[in-house]
Amino acid sequence: MILPAQLVRRGKYSVADPLFVDERRPVLVARKLRRGAETGDIVLVNVREKGRSLRGEVKKVLGSADDPRNVYDALFASIETSRDFSPKVEEEAVAVAGKDLGEREDLRGLPSVTIDGSDAKDFDDAISIERLEGGGYRVWVHIADVTHFVRPGTRLDREAMRRGNSVYLPGTVAPMLPRALSEDVCSLRPGEEKAAVTVEMEVSPSGETKNSRAYRSLIESDARLTYGGVDDFLQDKGEVMEPELVRTAYELSRKLKSRAAVRGKLELGGREPEYEVDEGGVPVASRVRRSSPARELIEELMILANEAVAREIRGRPGAVYRLHERPDDEDMEKLATRLRAIGVDAEPTPENLGTISQQAKADAVNYLILRSLPRASYSPASLGHYGLALENYTHFTSPIRRYSDVLVHRALLGENPPEDTTAAAGEISEREWRSTVCERTADQFTLMWLMRDRVGDNLEGTVVSTAAFGLFVELETGATGLVHVSKLPGWWNLDPSGVVLSNDSIGASYKVGDRVLIELLDVLPLMQRAELRVVKRR
Repeated sequence: MILPAQLVRRGKYSVADPLFVDERRPVLVARKLRRGAETGDIVLVNVREKGRSLRGEVKKVLGSADDPRNVYDALFASIETSRDFSPKVEEEAVAVAGKDLGEREDLRGLPSVTIDGSDAKDFDDAISIERLEGGGYRVWVHIADVTHFVRPGTRLDREAMRRGNSVYLPGTVAPMLPRALSEDVCSLRPGEEKAAVTVEMEVSPSGETKNSRAYRSLIESDARLTYGGVDDFLQDKGEVMEPELVRTAYELSRKLKSRAAVRGKLELGGREPEYEVDEGGVPVASRVRRSSPARELIEELMILANEAVAREIRGRPGAVYRLHERPDDEDMEKLATRLRAIGVDAEPTPENLGTISQQAKADAVNYLILRSLPRASYSPASLGHYGLALENYTHFTSPIRRYSDVLVHRALLGENPPEDTTAAAGEISEREWRSTVCERTADQFTLMWLMRDRVGDNLEGTVVSTAAFGLFVELETGATGLVHVSKLPGWWNLDPSGVVLSNDSIGASYKVGDRVLIELLDVLPLMQRAELRVVKRR
């Protein structure tokens, strides 16, 4: 097996310590098998068992651990993906890129735009909209027609399924499809004729879908808009191309959002790190990204299309759905105990979690609610999506970066289903989870790497988790570090709720949600470890 590792010295031996994988045993590497790697380098090691120990040979030297780009390559390797493809897959991508687009409904004269982040390179979706007499809307959601180029059983298809999804790390990506498709032929770039699958929907003045149909189309996007640009436009701080389209789409998105709130969609707010990278792809700064009107505009229209397609593919061969189960009674009982422990007197049920979140207006409460929810997955059965409060839901809108959407396109268009849809749904669910862990690990590494020169500084933070051995504190930078109990005075005990650490002898306690001022004692980015000391409570 090939493992990412860091080469270190242990006495007179060279040892490779595995990184980002479950294997923890060091790998002994003979000098002649190091391929020129130096102590501290990150490498890919071909590992074999020998007795109870591991022996290995360096297959590739990624480079110094001080360069985050090498760390990202190691993270990609830890989930068996990479930024590159085999020559044969690349050749096949180039070959199919020239394929004739075939018979399609011609929508090139219909005004349409894409709205994405400023750093996006692959554009899955475009939107068109017009007002109808009587106050309703006609909405077109155009999605890249990936399945026209990626046929079942081809090398491209097998590699896309193996990867499962694109993996996005700061300043880089391991794409699901080669760039000849993901960033070129399939990407809905402005001013270019593109093959799409369009979902056309008639929507009532209140935001209810009255009817829909899906078909292969030919489109030409009029503009590549960004979230930031659209947000500025909606606040009268700038201009955009196709302003009436944007205004109308925003108007409908507000109605869709209101309907979602009425039906019980769970809104917990979200904060994700966003990075500024230099020309070489090295992160130089981070900031917290929260939702915005432009992001919500696209989110609501994509949910609208996904729900319409989910209804359309019910009972069709090869269909997969996005499944999010309701939390059970045991989950709610645990959540109630944790909420009471941090001073929130509420009796949570699956129906009132959104209300509890809105009343508390605290990230700590949202964090505990999220911990109580089941993980979303893919299933061949349409069992509903609890978080969105929808009976029918699937993923249709991102076939460039999610294999689940490729399967949904095939089911929608009557193309070859997988031999075992249950197995396929299980595999893409597992790949998605591994990718999520990889992306979260990259975030923690990057946030810590960016504060490597701040050792000794005092920082604001919030307790986000407690354990018998200490407090986990999310810092103002976004990174999470540990205040070990050895850095606290006396003897501390973890409350049965699991969210309060207390010292009865001095009458002190820390609970999830507490604000603290901490000192950064040490930071080890590669281990995603920051050692902290509480300076004072806030």
